[in-house]
Amino acid sequence: MTLSHSSSHLDRRRLLIGSALAGLGAVLPGSVLANDESPVDPAAVQASGDLPELAYGDPSAPVTVVEYTSLTCGFCAEFHVGVLPEFKRTHIDTGRARLVLREFPLDPRSLAGFMLARCLNGEATLAMIDVLFRQQKTWARAENASAALLGIAQLSGMDRDAFASCLSNKELQAQVVEVQERGRREFGVSGTPTFFVGGQRQVGMIAAADLGALVDAQT
Repeated sequence: MTLSHSSSHLDRRRLLIGSALAGLGAVLPGSVLANDESPVDPAAVQASGDLPELAYGDPSAPVTVVEYTSLTCGFCAEFHVGVLPEFKRTHIDTGRARLVLREFPLDPRSLAGFMLARCLNGEATLAMIDVLFRQQKTWARAENASAALLGIAQLSGMDRDAFASCLSNKELQAQVVEVQERGRREFGVSGTPTFFVGGQRQVGMIAAADLGALVDAQT
């Protein structure tokens, strides 16, 4: 049987989508540093890298909270879905704090999710991250992660070709991984979520009131 041009083109696109996600594992770091519990220089941890910062709140807020997170981390999803809205209400929306989110992908699926978010523009990037956290169970543990992620990406207006092109972007892969590597190399981050409030480190899940108290102690 002879395949039509449209059918063979579709098969190639499916192959590209699947192989793009499968290939991401090779670019993730193979080892992690021991967690360093010592304080860090606030100016150093707050300095941005090559990628634009993903941030909630006013850049001139008196306190900046930096969070290293992974899209497949259950505690990270719990924080973003159950804690962040309250912290935004009490501290971000009131101008008392700013939250900077940095990528620390623990596996290829998380890396793919961050890349898809970065391929969108402006507020759509944070909106995609929010959706990925809220729908974590539907894609992070799916048998076919590519199809699940494609379905979410299409809701944002991304078509199949843009999806495959985004996940095949080697420069973007390297930039996202460098955010993670910088966290490990310079600040001793080894797991998620890890927060820095000023120069103070907080590893693991935290309640909105406790995070707020750390912020208030800085002012």
